[in-house]
Amino acid sequence: MKRKSNLYKNILSMKHAKLMYKTIKQNCKNKKEVYRFSLNLNQNLLEILDKLYRQEYKFDKYRIFIIKEPKYRLIMSEKIEDKIVNHLVAKYILLPALDKSLIDANVATRYKKGSGHAFKLTLKYINRLLRDKKEIFVLKIDISKYFYNIDHEECMRMVTKKIKDKDALKIIKQIIETTNHAYINNEVKRLVSKEIRRVKGLNITDKEKAIKIEQLNTLPLYYNGKGLPIGNMTSQILAVYYMNELDHYIKEQLKFRNYIRYMDDLIIMDTDKERLKEGYKIIKEKIEEIKLQTNNKSNIYRLSTGVTFLGYTFKTKKNKIIIRYNTQTSRRISRRLKNLKKHDYEKYLLSKASYKGYLEKCNTQLSKKMMEL
Repeated sequence: MKRKSNLYKNILSMKHAKLMYKTIKQNCKNKKEVYRFSLNLNQNLLEILDKLYRQEYKFDKYRIFIIKEPKYRLIMSEKIEDKIVNHLVAKYILLPALDKSLIDANVATRYKKGSGHAFKLTLKYINRLLRDKKEIFVLKIDISKYFYNIDHEECMRMVTKKIKDKDALKIIKQIIETTNHAYINNEVKRLVSKEIRRVKGLNITDKEKAIKIEQLNTLPLYYNGKGLPIGNMTSQILAVYYMNELDHYIKEQLKFRNYIRYMDDLIIMDTDKERLKEGYKIIKEKIEEIKLQTNNKSNIYRLSTGVTFLGYTFKTKKNKIIIRYNTQTSRRISRRLKNLKKHDYEKYLLSKASYKGYLEKCNTQLSKKMMEL
């Protein structure tokens, strides 16, 4: 596929800017900021486009938050102008240049794919292997702190293979390097310290406090030249694309047919355990070549004893597939539905309908009981 040219001009369109604003308006939780921006909508959009045209656009600081449920994690929020630029770059530069080169089994956050497509592929591959009537093994590979460890130089090298437009490459690099600022780590440390003080004052057991504090202390920081901003539209696309060369290598060179990648979770299924062992050695080396590391969750498992993927546990018994969801997931869903039922019945109904689709995939009595909440 030829490298793409003339991409940058596509983000200088008022029509495109308005479309991106409309998308952001629908999903933005900060309604006050949206309202203020909308008061002078055309003027504000023209100012953004003018700065982009003169290549003088500067990204503001991120607003950083710690999310507590289902576990502690960081979120980085942009001001609305930066969101518009990020969406423009994602939709009119990155997607046209990168998406067609991705394999079908690379499924996270992609149009008409996502977890639903990954679930279907998982069942398809298991059923395919069940025909051999042999033990099925699953190689699970998990990347350590994926978003925080994506290397800026490697990322730009990969993107440059698909994009020729120098102006487009310049703004992509500018977005990637927004993590190279000391204020981000300083703010993360401040928020962690504040939350630890709050946890110490909670009316819970010392063991529960210790678990929460440990989680907080393991929240990662950014190293210079490493990591993508958490929550950016461009970050999602770049993270999906970053291991694209590895995806092709696994499918085309190593010839593993039953392979799925959901962002930083990789699984390969096969009836030959030794082949998976040898494959993992090679794949691990390839992962290290792009300056990433696997974590200790990576291993080979027997499908007959159960393998967790996409929030489900897949298991085979007497040549049949059993699908369950883990206890942590059931507790979280149960807690959320009970809370919504008390405080926001309309949202409770919407959430219950959404969870129903998720739970119906599980062939257990517990999934039916959960939907009676």
